[in-house]
Amino acid sequence: MRNKEKESTQDKLEENGQAAYNIIKAWIKNIPITIEDIKANGTKEDLHNYQIQIKMVLDKLEDIVKDMKTSD
Repeated sequence: MRNKEKESTQDKLEENGQAAYNIIKAWIKNIPITIEDIKANGTKEDLHNYQIQIKMVLDKLEDIVKDMKTSD
């Protein structure tokens, strides 16, 4: 029974990981469009803040990759 629970938990983790990956992938694809929109309709501060958000996400992704490599 515990083996099934372990598999179920692992399946959920994989599903959640795939969902997170798909969300990030969609967000990344929209970055150029969003930047153009901010340039056309926003302020320099809006653009700067968005660029900071992008940097924070990329930094976090790098941290995740490092953690995954060390956990193997």
